[in-house]
Amino acid sequence: MKITPTLLRWLAIIWTVIMLIGCLTPHEQVPDELATWNDKVLHIAIFALFAGLWRLVGSSIISVVIAGVLFGALIEVLQYFLPINRSADWLDLFADCVGTGIGVLLAQVWRRLFPNYSF
Repeated sequence: MKITPTLLRWLAIIWTVIMLIGCLTPHEQVPDELATWNDKVLHIAIFALFAGLWRLVGSSIISVVIAGVLFGALIEVLQYFLPINRSADWLDLFADCVGTGIGVLLAQVWRRLFPNYSF
């Protein structure tokens, strides 16, 4: 099955919304399966997928990096101010940035390994 550019864009949008909802879900409502994961690894993984999807959509590297950093910062600010029993953490923002970088790099590797596979 070939993924169309429109479908890939929708996947990126849907993943972004899922990330926001997941990161702003009150702590006591987070599924136990996710609560047992290392928090920083989870941040790296979700932001790597975020960046990879947006990069494969065709967004520029700089746009994806800026969006990843700002989105991570927005999530931390909202966790600080909203009454959701979540706390802001500078290390979470750092993990978001690392994940964004990994996602951009993986998307670049994908494009080099499969230059004829376009979405």
